[in-house]
Amino acid sequence: MILTLGFFAVLVFGYVYVVGKVWRGESRFDRDTPAPWWPFSLPLWRGGGRALPVQGACSLLLIGAGITSDLIGTDSRYYDAVMALGLLGVLGTFLLAFPIMYFNRPKVLVPPAWRDEPGAVEEWRAARARRR
Repeated sequence: MILTLGFFAVLVFGYVYVVGKVWRGESRFDRDTPAPWWPFSLPLWRGGGRALPVQGACSLLLIGAGITSDLIGTDSRYYDAVMALGLLGVLGTFLLAFPIMYFNRPKVLVPPAWRDEPGAVEEWRAARARRR
């Protein structure tokens, strides 16, 4: 239990550190060269970078809810509420992070340096128009 909580604390502090750098525009994220393990397109790589703050928060919410639900047990009266928070983490990924990746919306959740960029869908449409 202590090891799990320590690991989660490291994840939270790492998230705050990385997102702070991303939000201030100080990250070393190479938007034009995807990592070797990235199986998707370059526009989705850029979109993933834009959505990092939201994806990270949703992932931490899901992981934290899982750890908390395990600690309180299924017999607790708060179990369902904690599991609902975990569901919010999953829904946040689909309702917030994916629109940021694909459409760069909502702008308020996109790091300020990347708010004026096109989303992945717009990049794909522009590439298709250039090919014609």
